[in-house]
Amino acid sequence: MSCQAESAGAQMDSADGEGVGAQGCADPAHGAIEPGRSLTSLSLANADPKVKFPKPQTFTFHDCDQKVLVLNKRTLIAVHKKPNIHPETFYVLAAHTGSADDKENLVFLAVSKGELCLCCEMDKKKGRPVLQLKEQKLSWLSNSVTKDVKGFTFYRRHIGCRNSLESADHKGWFISTRHENEAVRMTDKLGGEEFIEFKFMKVSNTPTSPNEVSE
Repeated sequence: MSCQAESAGAQMDSADGEGVGAQGCADPAHGAIEPGRSLTSLSLANADPKVKFPKPQTFTFHDCDQKVLVLNKRTLIAVHKKPNIHPETFYVLAAHTGSADDKENLVFLAVSKGELCLCCEMDKKKGRPVLQLKEQKLSWLSNSVTKDVKGFTFYRRHIGCRNSLESADHKGWFISTRHENEAVRMTDKLGGEEFIEFKFMKVSNTPTSPNEVSE
C-alpha cells in the first residue's frame, strides 16, 4: 500500500505488516541527526558529572493514514489528528555504540521528556520481538560505553519524505502502526494494512534536554 493511498494502523507487539511507499517531498526532518560522541569524549564525560551531552532532536511522528502517536498510560497509541489531540514528542538522538553498525544511521528514541526509552526485545512467550517503553533516561543510553544498549537502537532510514525505524537488535522488524486506537508495535511482514513509514515533524520549545547529566 502506498502513502498516496493513505489508510490504517498499530499494536505494541508483532503482526502481519507492511511498508508503505512515499512520494519524494521536502521534509524539515530529513537532515542528519546530530552526531554522537566518540569513546574518548564519553570517557571524559564520565569523569565530569556536569558534562552536557548532545541535545536530541524533537519530533512528532505522523503515519501515512494521518495518524499521530500519543502516550496513554505508558503505551504508545496511534490516533487520527484532531484539534484536541496532542501528539507525543519523541526525542531522537544519534547512537554510537562502537560497533560496525555505527556506519548506519542509528538512533535512540525516547518519550515522556526523555524518561521512557523505546526498546525492542524478544518476548519468549510470544516467540517474537515486541516494542516496550522502559524507564531509562536518554542520558544513560548516550553514556553507553560499556553497556548493552542494542535493544534500544533503531536504524532510521529515509524513504522519500518519510522515515522507517528498524530494530538494530532484531533485523527486519520495524516500528509499525495499524488501526486507530491500537498500540504501536513491531512487525516483520511488509505488505498489508500496517504502516512502517513516518513523517517526522520538528517540535520547538521542548522541555530542557533530558541528556543533561546532573550531580
